[in-house]
Amino acid sequence: MASLAGLYPPIPTPFDAEERPALDKLEANLQYWVAQPLDGVVMPGSNSEAAFLTQAERIAVWHVCAPILREAKKRFIAGTGAETTAETIELTDIAAKLGAVAALVLPPYFYKASLTHDALVAHYRAVADASPIPILLYNVPAFTGIDFALGTFLALAEHPRIVGVKDSSSNVVKMVELLAERPDFEVFAGTGSALLPFLSIGAVGGIMALANVAAVPLRGLMTLYQEGQRDEARTLQQALAGLNSAITARFGVSGLKYAMDQSGIYGGPARRPLLPLNTTARAEIDRLLTAVHSLA
Repeated sequence: MASLAGLYPPIPTPFDAEERPALDKLEANLQYWVAQPLDGVVMPGSNSEAAFLTQAERIAVWHVCAPILREAKKRFIAGTGAETTAETIELTDIAAKLGAVAALVLPPYFYKASLTHDALVAHYRAVADASPIPILLYNVPAFTGIDFALGTFLALAEHPRIVGVKDSSSNVVKMVELLAERPDFEVFAGTGSALLPFLSIGAVGGIMALANVAAVPLRGLMTLYQEGQRDEARTLQQALAGLNSAITARFGVSGLKYAMDQSGIYGGPARRPLLPLNTTARAEIDRLLTAVHSLA
């Protein structure tokens, strides 16, 4: 199968003042992203408020994303994880028919005690067996409480359609152990501050919230690394750390959407119960954005 290597933003879902999906704003945002030095987009991911979308809303968003990305010759990776194996298979099939080149699959997580190694392996193998497109695992224990064990990764990597992982745990040790056993498995950094460390151990790119508003410096970082300019790449990685933290761990989706509004693309409100940013948080993101935009 063709490599999925590259840089991708997990794009936010735009909502209007009544918290309805604003598909016209999504279309305008996609035109912005396809003009950036990105290889495609992921939709939905954690930063897309995936947990707040109905199945019908998710599919409606895909109908907007797929043709724009296809025309721009950019990749569309669909987030298809659901709490049941059957729904995950259904969503993956729908995404493939709409033009997704791969599926990013969050694990089920509600019944955590029962989601053992054997349960996860059986779930993902069933999804991959039924899938017409490659599968990327999505490891984000901060949200799911499920942290894939190395043995689970290795067992799943044996399936020919399970081709890689987005790792948002930033566990470099686990990822280097995985790549030592399976150098063909495609590892993606799951946060902007982990891009350089992950590249240094053999990752092929990143799926990062920061790419929504800082695609140019992230591409610059990746290019510097590939060209052997490691000191310059390290300096750039450090310069991006503050903004990355602000729009992920510290202020979350509301912070990312505010940063988008301040960057000339539509962020808009988050769905409740998420709250808008206070004045102090906005001022801090403004300061960090100014510094990062000066890098471009």
